[in-house]
Amino acid sequence: MNFKNFCTQVEEAMKERYEDATVNLCDVAKNNGVKYTCLNVCNKGSKLSEVIYLEPLYDAFLNGASFLEIMARIDAARQNSKGTDFDLDYFMDFDKVRNRLYIKLVNYKKNKELLLQCPHRKFADLAVLYYCKVKDKPSEGIVVIKTEHANSWNVTEEELYTAAMNNAIRENDYTIIPLLDVIKGRMGLEFMPNEKTAEIESAYKNLKILTNKDKTYGASVIMNPGLLQKLAREFNKNMYILPSSIHESILVLDDNDTFDPHMAFNLFGMVQVVNATELEDEDVLSDNVYYYDRNKDEIYDYDNDTSLQVMLA
Repeated sequence: MNFKNFCTQVEEAMKERYEDATVNLCDVAKNNGVKYTCLNVCNKGSKLSEVIYLEPLYDAFLNGASFLEIMARIDAARQNSKGTDFDLDYFMDFDKVRNRLYIKLVNYKKNKELLLQCPHRKFADLAVLYYCKVKDKPSEGIVVIKTEHANSWNVTEEELYTAAMNNAIRENDYTIIPLLDVIKGRMGLEFMPNEKTAEIESAYKNLKILTNKDKTYGASVIMNPGLLQKLAREFNKNMYILPSSIHESILVLDDNDTFDPHMAFNLFGMVQVVNATELEDEDVLSDNVYYYDRNKDEIYDYDNDTSLQVMLA
């Protein structure tokens, strides 16, 4: 059974299963123009729809799950979603929404269609978008702020930006972790102190993961007011910034404290390879490399060979 037929059968089965609900197939656009086929289920009298992604279910079907098991998974997903309520009346009041506003960074060129629908600002080869958390964590649901929302609130992009930055400051929303600690944790490694481990630790000592506390859309924390300046002063070093995904960046602390085009070129190539081979298309942020100069409080944009005044100093 091909994917199209699978989706049609799921839709027909769900219509029979939930006669009081409106059930149909839809495409959901994600980051970088990636689209997924979803099942949209709206209960009678409800203002909200449940959206169930069908690609993972099709993969399960191809790997041996029966059609009845697929239906059971959809039932379980619907049951779990009942705990995620969102008050639309609440969302209509900007004074109630402003404390739930945050930013995420996306690639400017790869998201032009989305950007036509959303308030945003350009930063290097990136764009700043705004979203509202449905609950406490993005994994529990977000609403990307569209122009229609901003118009209904009668607020400008600048006001959205200010609210989101105020929330980042209030929550001190960032996390920085030594890259070696992340590698050890993911691989279950525990190094015994010896000459070899000392070499490894020395090689990784200048590599840090920078993200937010939720570890979701965490690459955006490079925009947090004064954060790069604060970190550079703590480390007493300038930094290369590698956009490893939309969720995090890698900081490469610069012992030489001077932008090195050759070093940037090597890092640029590394980022390109990782983006092409290790990440899902929707998680890619940029192939670019940035450099933060703590004395000038500026970010250099390697790909465009320009320097950008940090707007959040």
